Amino acid sequence: MSRQTDFQRTVHYSISQQPQQGDFILKAHLEDRLHDIETVLTTTPDTLEILSATVQFRRSPSPLCSHAEKRFAGMVGLIIGKGLSEQLRQRLGGGEGCGNLRTMMLGLLPLAINARVSQDCESDEQAMELMQQQLQGTCAGFPPNCK
Repeated sequence: MSRQTDFQRTVHYSISQQPQQGDFILKAHLEDRLHDIETVLTTTPDTLEILSATVQFRRSPSPLCSHAEKRFAGMVGLIIGKGLSEQLRQRLGGGEGCGNLRTMMLGLLPLAINARVSQDCESDEQAMELMQQQLQGTCAGFPPNCK
């Protein structure tokens, strides 16, 4: 059996909130036989503007992969919201970007929207009700006419 057909990849996402400033800290970690990549971003809780963005390539198939760190730093200033996929393609795509970083961000950054919507909720039920109201029309799970 080929080593590439017996392949597993783990991606882990987490989000927390800084106690004093209230900024969100978003982390993504991708690991497989060839990669060990970790990202850490900080956003404002109200506008979801990315204030800082760092990436660490601990293991990668090429020593040149870490050159994508420059492109990743360009995430600072991005507002997480409408048009996110296109913004990620522009900032992380192309010959100087990294497809794995785009994949990681497509999974991670929408969690900030959920966190912002539900940050003051006292229960999962309350958070789901609020998300349903505020995220109507944003995806199949929250269609424009759902109640």
